[in-house]
Amino acid sequence: MPIEKKLGKGTFSLYALGGFSTPASNYVADFLPLSIGLHATNATGRLMVDYQVKNLFVTASAAYAVRSNISIDRNAYYTTEMHYTNKVWMPNTVNYNIRAGYRSSRLIAEGIADIIQTNGGFDITRNNMPFPSNQMNATRIGANIKYTVPKMEELSLIGNTMFTIAGRNIGQSTSISAGVFYIIDFTKKKKSDSKDKK
Repeated sequence: MPIEKKLGKGTFSLYALGGFSTPASNYVADFLPLSIGLHATNATGRLMVDYQVKNLFVTASAAYAVRSNISIDRNAYYTTEMHYTNKVWMPNTVNYNIRAGYRSSRLIAEGIADIIQTNGGFDITRNNMPFPSNQMNATRIGANIKYTVPKMEELSLIGNTMFTIAGRNIGQSTSISAGVFYIIDFTKKKKSDSKDKK
């Protein structure tokens, strides 16, 4: 968090975030829409701005993800032209996100608008299945909620729903999820010695 300052009646914050992910197993990427992923290694950078007045907030962010090329289990494939190789060039992606709602130490409830765009790629060809380097764009809206249980700070309940309102080479879907977070504290806590109290 390089910047945090009072601005008007609220607090303005600027965050810089980075992320890295890589496949943990050699699954088949060229089996969309049934593949569990695209098998690319990703490096992501994100800038986020947040403005909060009391318990009301608005957050906007933009991210850029660099994706590695992948290998598939065939020696030739067709995109907009024929490729005699098993290597697939994967286009990078950008993500724009805005959310607003209520935030306190116990409860976070927010509405979300999210846009994902692929910088390149091609459309799914007729009578064919999706391909890992397709252009995949989506605009989604949804809501998040997180509730921390009183007198049990380490336990939180979460819920999420998202709906795709527009897209390209991505199906229109509604997703609903729920979960439980439990924080395990591995730090050493000092125990008071009863002898010291005497």
